[in-house]
Amino acid sequence: MNQRIAAISLLIFFILAWLPLGQHAFMVDHWMKIGAFLAPILVFAGFKARGEATSPWTTDVALIAYLLTASYLIHQVEEHWVDLLGREYPLYEFLNGLIATLFGDDKYGILTRSGIFYVNAGMVWTVGFLAILTSPKQIFPALAMAGIMLVNGIAHILNAVITVEYNSGLATGVLLFLPLSIVFYRAMLKSRAANVRLIIAGIIWGFLGHVILFAGLFASNVFGLVPVQIYYVALILWGALPVFVFRNAQ
Repeated sequence: MNQRIAAISLLIFFILAWLPLGQHAFMVDHWMKIGAFLAPILVFAGFKARGEATSPWTTDVALIAYLLTASYLIHQVEEHWVDLLGREYPLYEFLNGLIATLFGDDKYGILTRSGIFYVNAGMVWTVGFLAILTSPKQIFPALAMAGIMLVNGIAHILNAVITVEYNSGLATGVLLFLPLSIVFYRAMLKSRAANVRLIIAGIIWGFLGHVILFAGLFASNVFGLVPVQIYYVALILWGALPVFVFRNAQ
């Protein structure tokens, strides 16, 4: 019964976030700011739900799911609200600048703020909140969340090494993404709650998620090969996929 109430509450949250009921324009510009305030609430909820458990927190899949999702919300603040250099909406400017450089100045601005909202709320929020919803019964959604964080963190580090400069999201990628995902992987292996195959599958899911994200962006917004609505639906479906695979992993 509790699981059903939680699922209904999650569904209501996504309906309120997505449907154009008057708040939609606000969400497009301020969704990452909402995440900033939601992150500490998730951390509080995770440790509160854990109660007086004496087992190591690193093996508590439910708690880890809360922490992983909270970490990504904080990361989105650095990427999409304001970074350490004080730049506002930094990733929006960077990606549009990259597209303009690759395909001509007339392509600048083709990645809209609405599109960035749908990308993040579509895939990242979906897998994160579903990881919370299904844990500790299912491990793979949390492993997938850790996988996309690991891939994203490594991407930010590689970008910094290649350009020899700070990029928006680098700090949270290094300080949150890599340590938390690696600690989670080690704990799952040590407790035998997950094996190497399952962890690698989660990392592959995270890598392919990034491929779908950028390939779909160019296919829909730059080349017009795919309707943008199909692109957004694909992101949501990919975010939900971990719930339906490896269901009996434990």
